[in-house]
Amino acid sequence: MSKKIAVFIFIIAIYFASNSSYSLINLLSAPESESQEKVVELTKTYTPQLWTDFKILDIDPELCSLKGKDILESLSFKSIRRNLKYDKAKYTYGKFNNNQVSITCAKLEDHTFVYTSVAGPDAEIVERLRNEIVQKL
Repeated sequence: MSKKIAVFIFIIAIYFASNSSYSLINLLSAPESESQEKVVELTKTYTPQLWTDFKILDIDPELCSLKGKDILESLSFKSIRRNLKYDKAKYTYGKFNNNQVSITCAKLEDHTFVYTSVAGPDAEIVERLRNEIVQKL
């Protein structure tokens, strides 16, 4: 008797699935809202400012990178990272509020070419940070 009831319910389900806009696959699959990915729209909150400068120093690129790290620490930068992976250039990165800094120390014959870039939302703060870093180098 229970087999007859199960077959009857199955036939009714097939009948309603075939007469509606849903197919049997749609009935058995997850709801449409769960299967779709959420789309996140990025909004531009400000026009970023980028200030750069360079110097040529008479020190080793690795020492220059270490000096850059010390300068960023003295200016209360957070998330300071050094990348010493490459032979010809050493990098130091840091964040200060919404500002980011990159100090590149590249070997140039017997000297080190230092390229400093600071990016952030406020031009005055970005310029001041760049000037302080380059002056201390």
